[in-house]
Amino acid sequence: MPDISPYTKGIADCLESLGHEPPEKLNGNHEAAPRLINMLQGRMLEHLKTRVSSHYGLKPDSLNEEFSIALIEVFSEIFGVFRKRVEEEPWLIFHIAKRIVEVETNLCENPQKRINQFYLSVFCKYFELQNLEIIISKMQSDSRIQNSIHNAQSLEKQPPPPSSV
Repeated sequence: MPDISPYTKGIADCLESLGHEPPEKLNGNHEAAPRLINMLQGRMLEHLKTRVSSHYGLKPDSLNEEFSIALIEVFSEIFGVFRKRVEEEPWLIFHIAKRIVEVETNLCENPQKRINQFYLSVFCKYFELQNLEIIISKMQSDSRIQNSIHNAQSLEKQPPPPSSV
């Protein structure tokens, strides 16, 4: 099982504090909703960062803070669409949060594949991205993201400094 994200742990803790109410009963009228939205968006960005690292054969922590900031800025419009949808359907944030915890904490044969498929479906269904090429083109067209990837690749190719014995 892959390591559980700190965001997922935070989401699980937040949901646990709400009890076992169904999402429709919580209906977003709870002080936890803004925290869940922020944690969910953080987890989505973390997932994208992990996927980019994997795609380029980088270690998970190779992409720096500049990459994360650029990713936030690139996705601000997409997250704006999501926040608008949550305003229209407040129960949705609780539903997605519960699904994140379920998908990421349940044991299965290929957990990373299941997690990848889940986030793909979330982006398509709730972020109104019917064509994931939009995500790819946004990431490929942002020079800060591309520079961060290139810098991480360069750093990983450098030999370690000689040890002083």
